[in-house]
Amino acid sequence: MTGEWGTGLGVYIPLTIYLTGCLAAALSIFWKPQAGLYFLVLLIPLQTTRDRIGHFPLGAEMVDLLWLSILVALLMRGGLTSFPRSPLLKWLAVLAVLTYSSLWLGSLNLGIQLPIFISDPRFSDWKNYMVMPMICFVVAGALKDTKDIKYLVVFMILASAIVNWSFFRSTAGRDFSHFSYEVRDAGVLGYAGVNGFAAFVAQSIVFLSTLYFFLRERLLRLAIVIALGFSVYCLLFSFSRGAYFACLLGVSFMALFKQKKLLLGILVLVVTWQVILPNAVQERINMTYDKSDNTLEPSAGDRVMLWEDAIGLFFRSPVMGTGFDTYQFMHRVGYYKDTHNYYMKVIVEMGLVGLFLLLVILIRMFLLGFQLFRRAEEPFLQGLGLGFAALIVCTALANLFGDRWTYLQVDGYMWVLLGCVMRGISILSEDKSRRAIGLEGANITSTQDLRQNELIGVT
Repeated sequence: MTGEWGTGLGVYIPLTIYLTGCLAAALSIFWKPQAGLYFLVLLIPLQTTRDRIGHFPLGAEMVDLLWLSILVALLMRGGLTSFPRSPLLKWLAVLAVLTYSSLWLGSLNLGIQLPIFISDPRFSDWKNYMVMPMICFVVAGALKDTKDIKYLVVFMILASAIVNWSFFRSTAGRDFSHFSYEVRDAGVLGYAGVNGFAAFVAQSIVFLSTLYFFLRERLLRLAIVIALGFSVYCLLFSFSRGAYFACLLGVSFMALFKQKKLLLGILVLVVTWQVILPNAVQERINMTYDKSDNTLEPSAGDRVMLWEDAIGLFFRSPVMGTGFDTYQFMHRVGYYKDTHNYYMKVIVEMGLVGLFLLLVILIRMFLLGFQLFRRAEEPFLQGLGLGFAALIVCTALANLFGDRWTYLQVDGYMWVLLGCVMRGISILSEDKSRRAIGLEGANITSTQDLRQNELIGVT
């Protein structure tokens, strides 16, 4: 891990994490599935940490080892009845079939080997992509009640704190008085890059700020305030304009439904940002467009060029696209391997069919969160639902500026929270069924008492 957590025990940390992961996997199977789930949640954003245990046996597959052990445990205990039912699961199954079929189409279009073996980098990318819906599936199955969901959220807050602390330590001493590309840092998110790191932090801010307004536990509220303070610092000095925008819109959405007073603060920020934001952040935002010669700065200009190329490529195969995970192998524009807009990437690689499926999944995810917010009576579940819906707004906007969808360390928590939302809705349905049975039983008892009294009266 970057900075080795500042403990001075960097030599022992990888082995400790590896052994703990193996123990958590075993405990999931032979004790409780939640044991592996909590450790999995800690590992999800810590990409550089996972890289450091890769040389141990199955160390590189630790995430797979953990979610598979949870799945095995659930199937051993209750079979498919352990998992809540949701219409979204059918769409995720369609996603798996469509993307794998598109993977074959891509191999044919590129003239390379068919995606059959894990050694194929494209097959490996597809597998890693589908791991995230599987994590959602096992999360929904392993959680049993609201208390389990709360514990999982606490572990997510802890992992987010580790991410923020690592960034804080790695950037300590850097000169943030003026913007420079040299001061940017991706922290423990590794190859997701600094913009991926910023997207993760933006999503954390949106979700945690929403949850804060629903929680009653003072200790947990204090932990969220501290986490938010570090997260805002990290977001500002990630210098990611797309993440700024996505975070602002996500928080605005939350404020609209829960804390309308925040809208005034957001309006003040929008009007006065050139005064109250750090100078380096102002420079980063202002450099987007050069007013002196009416041109975009190089990185923004390159994005426009990539998008224009992607649109031209889309029209060659508008229905099914060129095939899943093909753009990076085409070398279309310079050294770029990505369209820097995930929706553009989808229409290039999977055409209108793929874009339609992505939008359906995003909309259904949002609606599930909003449904939980509207139906729940318990404040925590309400906050979980609205926080997830706001996170989806943030995620959807962040993907306009790059691929934030296919990186486990960036969007992994979105899928974890989706599993929590599914379980939350299932808890509401179970509670409703129990109340209905209770009322029916009470009615039957009342009817029996009435008949008995009538008989006594006759006698």
